[in-house]
Amino acid sequence: MSETNTVQSFNLVDDPWVSCQMMDGTISLLSLRQVFEDRASIRQLSGDSPQQDYAVMRVLLAIFWRTHQRLDEEIDYPDDWWADLFEQVDEEEFVGPILDYLDEWKERFELFDATAPFMQAGTLETSKGVRSGVRRLIPEAELDYFTLRAGSGRETLTFAEAARWLIAIHAWDYSGIKPGAWGDPRVKGGKGYPIGTGWSGNTGGIVIHGDNLGQTLLLNTDPSEIFPSREEALQDAPAWEREAQTSVPRDTDYPAGPCDVLTWQTRRVRLFTDEGLVTGVLVTNGDKIEIRNQFADPMTAYRYSKNQSKKGAPVLFAKTHAEERTLWRGIDALLIRELADATPAQRETSDRRAATIERLATLKSDRLISRDQTIRVELVGFVYGPQSSIITESIHEVIPFKLTTFLEDYSSQANAIVSGAQQAVAAAINLGQFAGFLKEAAGDTYEFVPGATERVLHDLQADFKRWLISFTPETDAIKARNAWYDLVESRIKEHATVLTRSAGQKALIGRVEESESATGSPRVFSTATALDRLHRSLKKTLERTGETR
Repeated sequence: MSETNTVQSFNLVDDPWVSCQMMDGTISLLSLRQVFEDRASIRQLSGDSPQQDYAVMRVLLAIFWRTHQRLDEEIDYPDDWWADLFEQVDEEEFVGPILDYLDEWKERFELFDATAPFMQAGTLETSKGVRSGVRRLIPEAELDYFTLRAGSGRETLTFAEAARWLIAIHAWDYSGIKPGAWGDPRVKGGKGYPIGTGWSGNTGGIVIHGDNLGQTLLLNTDPSEIFPSREEALQDAPAWEREAQTSVPRDTDYPAGPCDVLTWQTRRVRLFTDEGLVTGVLVTNGDKIEIRNQFADPMTAYRYSKNQSKKGAPVLFAKTHAEERTLWRGIDALLIRELADATPAQRETSDRRAATIERLATLKSDRLISRDQTIRVELVGFVYGPQSSIITESIHEVIPFKLTTFLEDYSSQANAIVSGAQQAVAAAINLGQFAGFLKEAAGDTYEFVPGATERVLHDLQADFKRWLISFTPETDAIKARNAWYDLVESRIKEHATVLTRSAGQKALIGRVEESESATGSPRVFSTATALDRLHRSLKKTLERTGETR
């Protein structure tokens, strides 16, 4: 299929492309202008994958942040600025400046502009005229998301689909050798050698969802990150405010601020069209980004690297989400706070929570938002294979919380939740050990059974989420944790009963193993002894403490 000479036009400001779930549950395709106008009627983004939604959300946030960075006003009191906007989510004052900003930069949101197409290099080419099918535009194509499309749907994209995937590939594209673009000084032998994944691929993406999109925009906005100083804020330009891209990389690998990092162009991309559809794409290397101490992104936590740090020169990297047990391990990164009495040296070598999560702790319930409001924290990420040259796993989890959980005044509740999650995992491990003891009782060699642990943790997920949103400002943290331990123990014992039945008569009868010591007693292995070990382990793991008011 050859590319036509027809001039295409698709402007993201006015043409519908953002897939949104409305408050009534329906899915609507909206333009940028409509998204911000209808912010109170939109529950959340609902595109082709959670990773794509995350990338599109960051473009919306960059527009929102940059609008206010460029207003002719000094933000002397960030908390009041934030609170005023939160109260105005449904009002014209909220959206007016954003629409003005979109009108000002509308020409840079044209997907097929001849000189500065949105998030593309309009003249991008290789010496051999390389082009790929549209599957190349989709980072997770190897995960078979895209194979759900039938026939020609696997060979073409609508302009709306292409716009969403274009944004996503900059965020998540895997590393590896790319076609060498004309004019890129880094190209050797016609090849562009690896510069790493898209920036988001290095991170554990975190999105805080409110009741509607308007609230979500604000809940993911930390004024101290957006307005560090007037001069710094003005330098923090997103991709569409910068010069039109060519194959030549930027002369820096440090973003100027959050708007810059959220729209960082790790790739150079060019879309090719025919008869009103996108039929091909060229993807080459773009701007490399420094991943050490890259703190411009407020939507990821950071981990301390002992191996790469030196005294007085700590090194931190963005912290990716756990590939396994994402829910249970993610709780720590969201809720564990830095100790108030920590020394400077301890703080220097500590992991950091995402700035947006840290920001929640500073909210004052009497001025900003209801203590009892429910929020949803979404964890988004990818797992990459060898040399990050392929995507092997998609990570996505949504965890409900009452806002109270994050407020500094209710740290006892956060601590109860963290320990509740940790001990639930420990109790599930006790069950895996129990399954190993049953094998031993039936005459086999003891071997820990991870499947037993994972099954009970999976079954506990819904219970855990219900427990999380049961917390209110009046909740007694110790009493709530003890109640959770009761539930965990009950679920563990239910699974133990099933395992006991599966172990059969041989394990029930058991076996006796003589002690190697002349004075030692014989060791008995049976279902009964395995159950006794499990009950003793659970008593220790799920130790209840005194309930106080």
